[in-house]
Amino acid sequence: MRIRSLLYVPGNRSALFTKAMAGAADAVILDLEDAVPPAGKPVARAAVADWLLANADDAAKPVFVRINDGELGLEDVEALVASGAAFAGLLVPKAETGGAIRCLGVSLDAAGPRLADVALQPIIESVAGLYALAELAAASRRVGRFSFGAGDFVADLGGVATPERTETLIARAEIAMRSRLLGLAPPVAHVFAPIADLTALRRACVEDRALGFGARSCIHPSQVEVVNASFGISEAELRKAREIVARSASNQAGGAGAFQMPDGTFVDEAVVRQARAILAQAPNLPGAKGSR
Repeated sequence: MRIRSLLYVPGNRSALFTKAMAGAADAVILDLEDAVPPAGKPVARAAVADWLLANADDAAKPVFVRINDGELGLEDVEALVASGAAFAGLLVPKAETGGAIRCLGVSLDAAGPRLADVALQPIIESVAGLYALAELAAASRRVGRFSFGAGDFVADLGGVATPERTETLIARAEIAMRSRLLGLAPPVAHVFAPIADLTALRRACVEDRALGFGARSCIHPSQVEVVNASFGISEAELRKAREIVARSASNQAGGAGAFQMPDGTFVDEAVVRQARAILAQAPNLPGAKGSR
């Protein structure tokens, strides 16, 4: 299943876990880091481990855990492994070095086959992390995609957050392009802090998808519908992609090359490749036949 949206749920609010699982988000992230105050982290860790142990085997969607950074993160992983819980992956905040990713991979490997498919998803939240993408990807076979954390990144950069997000444009483009070069899945876009501004959220999603991002993390259920629609494939896109591929095949059979669609779109081989990519993704969207 292709994941478009990932909804964060505070790890110290276990009453929300099952509710989030029943919602529209493609995946749920149980958060042990920023959403949990320092004094509450041990309780949150235990609550997440207990809930995963009781529910993850019956989960209808992937469940990830965002661990803490540094030594506290290693303790999080050790506790999760020791609990016997199952989960889809770990989000690794403030990822900057391959060594830290390797250590986490070793901890997961120690659990044996039970956690053999658990993914590691580094969150790029600093300039150092941005320039260590290749190192992070090479550190473990478990690294399949990156996430971007704009708030911490801008703070580390010494920049200023703006509605236009120009301060992160180069970083976002670099993460998307480098992911492609490294053979990773399209990265996950940063959370959108103005929760009530769904128009601005939609605009941000369109921009990030255009850059090559494939999903977005959400911090409130009200954002999920917009994110799913923005990173999904509409019926109109599917119809146009099918028409492009069909017309291309017909033209090639007749010895013709590039052509123009009725709506004026000029179609060459690059456009045909994009259309084929859209059709290839469609069966893997949530709700599509055979996607679960």
